Amino acid sequence: MIVDKLDGLKKKFHFFEDFWQGDGPFPILFTRPHLAKGKTYIKYNLVEQHEDVEKLLAESLIEVEPHMDLIDDGIPVVRSDLGTTLLPSGLGIEIVVQPDLHPWIKNHLSAEEFLDMKEQITRKDINNNEVLAAKEFYTLFQKRQRKNLINPEIYPYVPDTQGIFDLSHILIGTDIFIMLSDRAGQVHQIQHKSLELFLSATCLFKELLGESPGSMVHGHGMPAGVWFPDTGARISEDSCTLISEEMIREFCLPYIIKAIKPFNRGFMHYCGKHDTFLKMICELREISTLNLGNPEAYDLDELFSILGRTGTVYFGALAMEENEDGHGYLERMAYYCRKYSVKLILVSDYCPKSPTEKKNLVRLWHRLTKGV
Repeated sequence: MIVDKLDGLKKKFHFFEDFWQGDGPFPILFTRPHLAKGKTYIKYNLVEQHEDVEKLLAESLIEVEPHMDLIDDGIPVVRSDLGTTLLPSGLGIEIVVQPDLHPWIKNHLSAEEFLDMKEQITRKDINNNEVLAAKEFYTLFQKRQRKNLINPEIYPYVPDTQGIFDLSHILIGTDIFIMLSDRAGQVHQIQHKSLELFLSATCLFKELLGESPGSMVHGHGMPAGVWFPDTGARISEDSCTLISEEMIREFCLPYIIKAIKPFNRGFMHYCGKHDTFLKMICELREISTLNLGNPEAYDLDELFSILGRTGTVYFGALAMEENEDGHGYLERMAYYCRKYSVKLILVSDYCPKSPTEKKNLVRLWHRLTKGV
């Protein structure tokens, strides 16, 4: 069991076990990804990180260092952060990397090129380029942690394997949207191929990390993460927000369900706004947890009403109001949780000014959410 691997973090894992069983207060994390702070790196730019696994690992360890105080509920985590083009690169597709911009594909594939690439995509087919670098990252991390050169309380988690329609969009480009109307059969073939890619990569990295299929630690791009005892994979589907309800039902939902099936339940993330997609996702039994990349686009009452009605846990940041202090912010979030019976893993939009303030806010949040 994961708890046995991280003896110093047993309390945190037990805390999350209680939370998921409905027996304890809600978790709070004082952390954000780089991009939420308007930064793409701390010390080594993205070209340096993509070219040198040592620098990629060093950057992740610099980022996690402030969370080693273990004051909030977050588990200190690192991942091989190589961007959304990780899996296409693993297929051998050329990408472009710049110092301050995450990579993108140099040239999209045609539908025929993608479908003709392999009869079935397996792990050996993605063992190239950035996937090799990601594997080297985790191997180096594990080797140094065994030698006590890396703090044993830091936990590695699976890199960004995206989602099924997202992968299809990344690989094929905007042509995928035209094909939805006039080449539906071919879109299903592409989606099936992207599903193979997602499953091959997710299983590869989970096994490399010694993670069981139906559970995971995940930080969602942040240096502090969450223990999911019955949810084994994260899936990201931004591109679904760009198509109609009918198209989502035909071309996206069946593949989301198939992608999650080997991992018990899933943690869904997407950016953008699509009210119907939000309801669809929360109504899926397969989805335990939701993160919105743009929660500010949704009415908070409507969002929490859907979460409460479907029993979907929300994990992510929710914005402070103007002139709101830390106490007022947490009290307002707890009010919404009580009002709609929502379980919330809060990534705080308020940044404590000292360790003492952080401790006090953690205590306040736990008191406010105990028994909700």
